[in-house]
Amino acid sequence: MPNWIVKRAAGLLLAVGLIDGTVTIARLVETTPYKTALDAVAIVAGGFLLLGGPRATLWVRTLAVFGLSGGIVLVIAAPLFQPLDLTLTEIRLDPSNLDAKGSLVLAVLCITLWITWQLGRASVRDAIIASGIRSWDMRIPAQAGAGVIALASFLLWLTLHGQSADLATTLALQQLGPDYRYHLSWISGSGNGHGTTITGVVTAWNKTELKKVLLQWQTP
Repeated sequence: MPNWIVKRAAGLLLAVGLIDGTVTIARLVETTPYKTALDAVAIVAGGFLLLGGPRATLWVRTLAVFGLSGGIVLVIAAPLFQPLDLTLTEIRLDPSNLDAKGSLVLAVLCITLWITWQLGRASVRDAIIASGIRSWDMRIPAQAGAGVIALASFLLWLTLHGQSADLATTLALQQLGPDYRYHLSWISGSGNGHGTTITGVVTAWNKTELKKVLLQWQTP
C-alpha cells in the first residue's frame, strides 16, 4: 500500500473534520445556527484510512464515489426545490449567505473528488488487489449514489408541492396577506393520540424582504 497517498488523503479528511468541528463550536458559542455532519464524517473516514489498511481504503473510496455522484445530482436538482424568483430574491437581498452556502457545497464536492481520485490511483488499486481483496466496480456506488439522491429529491419535490403545501401557503397568506408570494420550504409530521401534528415553514417574499412563517396544524 502506498502509504504516502493514503496518509495524505487521511490528513486532508482529518483537517477538514477538525476545522469544520471548530467552526461548529464557534457558531454554537455565538448562538448562530450551523448544522453539518461534515466534521464527523471526515474525521471517521480519515481515521479509517490511517488505521484500517487496504480494505478500509477501498471502503472510503467507495463511499466517496457514492457521495460524489449523489452530490452532483443534488446540485442539479436543487433549483427544482423552490421557485426561481425566490432564489433570485435571496441572491439580491442576502448575497453573502448564498455565497457561503455555495462555497461550502463546492468545497465538499472538490474534496470528495480529490479523495476519489487519490484513492483510485493505480498504485493504490494494485496494493489493494495484492493484499487479496477483490477490486470493486466503482460504477455501482456511483449509480447507487445518483439513484438514491434522485429518488429522495423526487419525493421531496412531491412533499413540497402536494396538498399540505397548498394548506400551508393558505395559512401563511391568512397571516401576512397578499403582498407576498409564498412557498413551502420545509415540512414534517409527528403522530400523537389525536392524529398527526404537521409542522411546516413557509417562505414569504416580495421585492424588498423575505420572511419565514412557522406553521402547525393537526390532521386526523
